[in-house]
Amino acid sequence: MEPRQGPKKVVSGKNGVVSSSHPCVSEIMIDVLKNGGNAVDAAVAGSLAGPIYEPHMTTISGTVSFLYWDAESEKSYYMDASPILPDGLAPFCPHPYAPTTAAAIPGSSAGLKSLLERFGSKNWGELAQPAIKVARDGHTVTSWEYALLYGGAGGRSSTLAGRTYFPSGRQHYTRDGFQVPVGENWRRPDLAKTLEASATIGPDYFINGDWAKRLVEEANSLGWMITIDDMAGYEPIWVEPTKTLYKEDEIIGIPPPQRGGFYTGFLFGVMKRFNLEHYTESAEALALMAWVLRRAHYDRNLIHDPDYYETPIDTLLSDSYHEIITKLWKHSRPKRDLTGYLELTYSKVAQRGALPSTGHVPHDSCELSIVDREGNWVQMMETGGGGIPGVVVDGVPGSGIGWERYALVEPGGRTQHAIANTIVVREGKPWMSLGSPGDCIFTVPQVLFSILEHGWSHYDAIDAPRFWPIRDDWTIEVENRISMDVVRGLKKMGIMPRPLGEYHWPMGSMQTVWREKDALKGTADPRRLGIALGY
Repeated sequence: MEPRQGPKKVVSGKNGVVSSSHPCVSEIMIDVLKNGGNAVDAAVAGSLAGPIYEPHMTTISGTVSFLYWDAESEKSYYMDASPILPDGLAPFCPHPYAPTTAAAIPGSSAGLKSLLERFGSKNWGELAQPAIKVARDGHTVTSWEYALLYGGAGGRSSTLAGRTYFPSGRQHYTRDGFQVPVGENWRRPDLAKTLEASATIGPDYFINGDWAKRLVEEANSLGWMITIDDMAGYEPIWVEPTKTLYKEDEIIGIPPPQRGGFYTGFLFGVMKRFNLEHYTESAEALALMAWVLRRAHYDRNLIHDPDYYETPIDTLLSDSYHEIITKLWKHSRPKRDLTGYLELTYSKVAQRGALPSTGHVPHDSCELSIVDREGNWVQMMETGGGGIPGVVVDGVPGSGIGWERYALVEPGGRTQHAIANTIVVREGKPWMSLGSPGDCIFTVPQVLFSILEHGWSHYDAIDAPRFWPIRDDWTIEVENRISMDVVRGLKKMGIMPRPLGEYHWPMGSMQTVWREKDALKGTADPRRLGIALGY
């Protein structure tokens, strides 16, 4: 049966559980665990295979964000392998469909090398074998993959027209002039050859070996004058994760220069000052959460690469600041029922100030959740951001980074992405991890709040309608499975709900695993193709 959207199973396992956004990737990861590998080994194998099954979502020359709980040391660790803009060069933006998307030095391979050396138990060559096999033998193109490769999961450059703007893209995606049809087998011999070479040489093949040299040659031919020293000099960073205490749980999130830990800590820090029903049952709760996430999105402009800027993360996550935000909400409420006027005008009748719009972020990434028999937990995102946008080098596509999108990025500084890897610890032991691609900085806090505050089951929390923050025109885009009572309540406050359909796939693919009594559990998001597997 073709992988598909729709209801997903909750699985159990005594020795390990995995969850990913593609069934074949989940199978690869669970096989690694069954064959004696640990959670990090499974993550590396899944990360190498993911871009083959989901080329519309990620690439080997991109980004790895790795949040980890180590059972031996009983500590959490975070590794950021985001691409960087090379020092001494202006942003190089060669793709006309993406004039502010810059080429960047990839971080994926160096990141996977670092985490494997520090916490893995198997070697790169062994873990690359599943990816080599599927690249060489091919996989069946799903309707989901075909549609997103054609129409794009982000800007115009991610459409088929954008991917095939350069000759190397045409050779890779439309070898005979056409996209590989749904149901047909797609083989990628160039990528298989590249992965085979890396299996022999190791990840350095991508960092300072022949593939890296080929990327430099291609870059120089287009006018991006990087050197092999730029490639070889890339190093991932290991940073202390953020930690937010909420009732009996410690929420471990990702730190600056990324922002996922900030959004979650900010929402929980404000919401704990209220006692409201679930947002699917209360217009007050939905409006408040949407407003708080909007405020967080405004304040996130203060968070940059700590190596280049002072970053006031402690202030932004402090009780005193959250109390101020709480007072702003309580003292800026409408005094009258605004339904009639709102419906007559459909305008900015209730706009509060001029905070910038939250906008949308690209939805193309893959999330992996893994827990093994030793009690090691991995929550990892792999996504694009590196290489030359639209250019394929020896079977590996580049995507580049929208360098202006999230923050000021100095040459040599870490680029920023919408990432929200999260692990939850109770009584000193992890009991849940979750994350998602897409607008996860908004959706992970929603799912987590449903579980920790309202006691919802993991699957019910994932399945629940999701929403984006309030926008400039004082509207909330929300999946339209909320009740009419909530809709009417929003209108009374001057907020116009805008329906997104029953399940809106850009709202992410939540992957989660958790511990329940003596069993390990896992599930996946109905909005995309993923599944969880256990053994």
